Amino acid sequence: MLQLRTLAGVVAGAVLCLAPAMTHAQSTGSDPVLTDRIDRFVRASQVNGVVPGAIGVWIEGEPVYQAFFGEADRRTGRGFDADTLFDIGSLTKQFTAAAILVLVDRGQLSLDDRLADHFDGVPADKADIAIDQLLSHSSGLSDDTGGFQGHDADPFVSEADFMAAVLASPLTSAPGTRHEYTNAGYSVLASIIERVSGQDYETFLREALFEPAGLQSTGYRLMDWSEGQAARGYNYRQPDPSRADTGWFFLERWREEPVTWHLRGNGGLHSTMADLERWHRALQEDRILSAHSRALFEAPHIPSGFENAPGFTHYGYGWAVGTSPDGTRVLSHNGGNSIFFASIHRYPEEDILVLHLTNEASREIERMGYAIRHMLFDADYQPAPITPYSIRAVANFTAQYPADAVDRLPAWLEESGAGPIEDSWVLNRLGFHLLDEGQTDWAIALLEWNTRLFPGDGNLQDSLATAYARAGQETLALRHYRLSLELDPGEGGCHWCENARQEMARLTDE
Repeated sequence: MLQLRTLAGVVAGAVLCLAPAMTHAQSTGSDPVLTDRIDRFVRASQVNGVVPGAIGVWIEGEPVYQAFFGEADRRTGRGFDADTLFDIGSLTKQFTAAAILVLVDRGQLSLDDRLADHFDGVPADKADIAIDQLLSHSSGLSDDTGGFQGHDADPFVSEADFMAAVLASPLTSAPGTRHEYTNAGYSVLASIIERVSGQDYETFLREALFEPAGLQSTGYRLMDWSEGQAARGYNYRQPDPSRADTGWFFLERWREEPVTWHLRGNGGLHSTMADLERWHRALQEDRILSAHSRALFEAPHIPSGFENAPGFTHYGYGWAVGTSPDGTRVLSHNGGNSIFFASIHRYPEEDILVLHLTNEASREIERMGYAIRHMLFDADYQPAPITPYSIRAVANFTAQYPADAVDRLPAWLEESGAGPIEDSWVLNRLGFHLLDEGQTDWAIALLEWNTRLFPGDGNLQDSLATAYARAGQETLALRHYRLSLELDPGEGGCHWCENARQEMARLTDE
């Protein structure tokens, strides 16, 4: 059962609006218990060096918790608020699915329509793929078979080129037989929306969804956003602040060119916490879809087999669908591009919404929204804080201790909660950063340790050799360049070998 003292007590309760790194909270209302539990979890996570971002919980339309931690722009110190613009990644898919259902409600298409009904020259194996199957990721299309290659930031791909590649790619299963999450399928849906409506995808979303729902700042290109509204993205893997700052992402790019078909319909929309709450409200009040279409929108359609989302058994139309501890439905989705991350969690029967948006995504921070929603149903559940990032924990240690303390670092990492170093890039990247900063002793200490942690990686030997060379220790540099060449994996996989050979030749000539 939902673990709240009284619903009225909570929704009358605390609303926190915190500036970046603020250390106090304002709390009102008769029952701040839930607010306090959430706040302790989020603040303890921030102490560990993660950036929680924007977090909100609403019950029956009233805010239970709304808080902002971190900075939208670290150059100016500007914080987040409910109107800060984020890239919401695959949360885009729910808007695509809803747009399809609006067209169904208008009688302009059917969920049983096939690809061959909307495209010419569809190969026989794909001709009978139904819109229903595209919506539930059961079409047999795959992002891994050649029809959907590349990254969000790659050059523009036209609809014609995108569709040609998708239609030429092999299916990984017979349509309708199993779930396989695919971005490509939702871009195909965006193309169908354009063909049926006669409008650009984003234009149709604005007319059919955004304006009726009262959304004010959601879209790709049509909104006249200012840089002062948008969050800049930050890569936590980069210890150099200038390299960590990835800027405004596509806001400027899309002023000059159309949205690439690698993103259109499946990801990359920008939105705000305020708009996503308005979207939930509009769905709850049946202002977007007919009752029949809303039921389809929120229903479980095919077993999903999600391994990393406990409690989610099915995929619906733009939603992962699971069951709450009370036996009611929970609809959830997340999205990200390794820099921005967003998650939305809706309980339609209880009218609960949980939102989490951040501009510094990581594997660790992505569980924040899921942990918070668990707290709503279990009064005894207090999640452990998000663990510190290894790269930041090591950087903090190097700032406090001399390089000859490196042997104490593993125990210190364990005590801090960061745990052991599991990826070779952590010490390699930080070592080069310290080398560039003139902290040669610490750079060598970390890069030496990295070669012990990952003894079979020739690239790490090449990195250590570079550090020795910069320190003027040419004999050691040559030794480790040779070791790096001995660890050539073959078959063209030695991306460091040419550098090692060139540096050995240079050092030998000198």
